[in-house]
Amino acid sequence: MTLRPGARAQVGAPMAVGALEASGLTWRPYARATPTLVDVGLRFAPGERVLLAGASGSGKSTLLRGLAGLLDDSEGELVGQVTLGGRDPQERPGAVGLLLQDPRAGVVAEHVGRDVAFGPENRSQPPATIRSRVVDALGAVAFPYGAERPTAALSGGEGARLALAGALALGPEVLLLDEPTAMLDAAAATRVVAAVREAADAAGVTLVVAEHQLGPWLDVCDRLVVLDGGRVLADGAVRDVLSARAPALLAAGVWVPGAPDPEPLALALPDRGRAAAGLRWRGLRVAAPDGHALVEDAAGELAAGESLAVVGPSGAGKSTLLRVLAGLERPAAGTADLRTEDGWTPLPTVAASSPVLARHVGWAPQDSESAFTARTVLEEVRATGEVLHAGDPERLAASRARADLLVEALGLTALRDENPYAVSGGEQRRVVLAAATAHDPAVVLLDEPTVGQDRQTWAAVAGVLDAVQRSGSAVVATTHDPRLAARLGTRLALDGHAPTALEPADHHVRPVHEPGLPPAGRCNPLALLGTAVLAGVGSFAVTDALVGLLTLTVTLLLSPFAVRRVRPVLLRLAPVGLAALSVGWSTLLLNAGGAFSPGSGALAAKEVTRILCLVVPGALLVGLLRPSTLADALGQRLRLPARPVVTASAGLLRLDDFARSWRAMAQVRHVRGLAPRRSPVARVRQAASLTLGLLVHALRAAQELSVAMDARGFAAVRRRTYALPSTFGRADAVCLLVGVLLLVLPWTLGTVLGAR
Repeated sequence: MTLRPGARAQVGAPMAVGALEASGLTWRPYARATPTLVDVGLRFAPGERVLLAGASGSGKSTLLRGLAGLLDDSEGELVGQVTLGGRDPQERPGAVGLLLQDPRAGVVAEHVGRDVAFGPENRSQPPATIRSRVVDALGAVAFPYGAERPTAALSGGEGARLALAGALALGPEVLLLDEPTAMLDAAAATRVVAAVREAADAAGVTLVVAEHQLGPWLDVCDRLVVLDGGRVLADGAVRDVLSARAPALLAAGVWVPGAPDPEPLALALPDRGRAAAGLRWRGLRVAAPDGHALVEDAAGELAAGESLAVVGPSGAGKSTLLRVLAGLERPAAGTADLRTEDGWTPLPTVAASSPVLARHVGWAPQDSESAFTARTVLEEVRATGEVLHAGDPERLAASRARADLLVEALGLTALRDENPYAVSGGEQRRVVLAAATAHDPAVVLLDEPTVGQDRQTWAAVAGVLDAVQRSGSAVVATTHDPRLAARLGTRLALDGHAPTALEPADHHVRPVHEPGLPPAGRCNPLALLGTAVLAGVGSFAVTDALVGLLTLTVTLLLSPFAVRRVRPVLLRLAPVGLAALSVGWSTLLLNAGGAFSPGSGALAAKEVTRILCLVVPGALLVGLLRPSTLADALGQRLRLPARPVVTASAGLLRLDDFARSWRAMAQVRHVRGLAPRRSPVARVRQAASLTLGLLVHALRAAQELSVAMDARGFAAVRRRTYALPSTFGRADAVCLLVGVLLLVLPWTLGTVLGAR
């Protein structure tokens, strides 16, 4: 990877396999005024195991991307060079495996097994080898579900294990891991560390692990590199650096093993001065999307100034419970109430009004980026207070002062004018924490608030939570952090009631047939597309409304073979119906004889039914298409080029993500008092704001996805193989026969009816 204009990699004896070197690496994103990396020079010997540490925002994630050859000079100023065995890392696709900080950013398939297979597929390995690698990789990380598990159903911790399995399946020479255990419970983190050690031992890979918590990695890594402000602060044998440089490391925010826990920041916030704060729940049952219970018959109560730590393994339902307590989701059973000035009030009643909910609840979701609503860090932190206190200058001034105090306490002063999307992951979490507490809510709900924090920023977060409690707010936080859980005191432990007996961890990759799938759902995607095309061609033979109605009747009679759930189909058909009616109306208005002339109504009816015959079959079948199987069919059966096919498949998979992101952003605005009132103008503005936010999210998601795919060997792929074959069978033949029927039916009906 040549980075400095005109610079060239040194030509000489080839370096050993797995030898990675960075020379003079400097990187400044265009969105930042200062560089993230400054003249970094490091060499990693083959098979070496390196622990990368540093404060939040010190440049660890950026350095890992640079070492993978994935810093794009279109996104920032890039100087220096990185080589793997004397060559550009991207000239050897898959030789460097990178696990991103947000493991969900790199998901490329609907199901776990196919997602893990993505890397070996890019390396053109035989299908049997690919499937074997998937089994080995999922087993190595002790993945708790089978290969058929939907990736959309995974928790953050489960997603981290999936991403690690995807990196291991590559069989890379170099493995770069960005906080692989940050989102995991202690038991799962222990299994992941063991899996990484075993993989490194078995394959002899060069290993670089960026982590805040160093303790679990001391027996795995033999070298410690510490970054501070984008520069190398220390580099040497792990225990030598920890012993000789301990004071400097502690000052730089490094969690030095054995050092006393940092004292929380001393911070004073104004006392609420009233007892109208509290949260209680009775008989609460919370269920996962697949219906199994996450929380059963839970009961509890928090008064003003009290706190609760929600703990449990990854996937136990902690985040889901928090959304229920925020009034954003309804429980499967039971009740939750907030204590307001009017006494105990049902949570749904409070949540019905965005401003009322915001006055009582502050919420910091796990996905920080979904919470951003403003252009700068300071505007983000102040946003809710600006809305709630717009008509009260005194309270508005107090809210701004509190926001400024929190920005300073959480170490965000230098970033107050930065775009919140442009700061590091740990900094983003602190921005969201400040935004959730700046307007002085009665109840504060926080999802993993200390993830990605160094010693100093952890102390700042803990100090803010202490101050929030002392000011009279009740605090609920989900966490895997034992230090934070100990400080919060009272614990609610979830076990998740995982359905392991019903879903054994079978990691073999097979075609997935989802429960309740209609018969057409088992057809090859090309057969489904062919049927829709044949039906569409047949629609041009609709000569009058009767032919169209009869053809539509046959289509609807066949629809149970293609429809699983009626509601999504109706949602897809709604714009189709509106479009058909608009065509009919236009036909009436533009008719040469006038809208009410003889025959004008019949002509309009013919156009309406023709449009419906053209589009309805496709609308019925499109819900059965799955991006991965579609890519398999296009790549194997039609032999289309791999890059556009796989890229389109990954993009299609994101369509559901966009819908979830829209809902998440709307929820954030609702709980922060930023949802529109009944005014049509306000609703239009809100829709515009959400659209812009979704656009930003989509662009950033596309960037992250591109990095993740390239890190798994996609950057230079020319020919790839597929884990599963794309086959044609009897069901596909029947499907195409239905298409032929819908092709010839309008012609036949037109001939028969016309002859009478």
